[in-house]
Amino acid sequence: MNRRFEKIIAYTGGTWQILSGLITIFAYSTWIKKQGFNITGSSQLYINASQSVVDSVYSFTTTIGLLFVGLGILNLFLAKKIKNEKVEKKIPIWFIICGIISYFLMDFISCIAFIASGVIAMAKNKSIKLLLKDKAV
Repeated sequence: MNRRFEKIIAYTGGTWQILSGLITIFAYSTWIKKQGFNITGSSQLYINASQSVVDSVYSFTTTIGLLFVGLGILNLFLAKKIKNEKVEKKIPIWFIICGIISYFLMDFISCIAFIASGVIAMAKNKSIKLLLKDKAV
């Protein structure tokens, strides 16, 4: 049984994760850092405290971006690893977990892509099991 469709969906989700991670790192984090440089206040203590908060938000945003890039690369690797005539057990479950995590991170494109890929792969697992069972008999 051909697993091309769920591979394409998983490749799309992984590519989107990498792209959104790079956008988060380079565009959004840079914008946050520039906003921090525009802080003006009445006292130096206020400016230092505000800059510290901006630095923390910048670090958090960059970390989230790196997480997305890492997950995207991992998911591209796992999508490539799916075999056509083999029952895959762990990879579809991972894709569904990734979709749920993406849902809570409000990354709906990845959420839809990975949940669809995981569900389709699990459905094809049942078909492959039946085909292998029929071949054995």
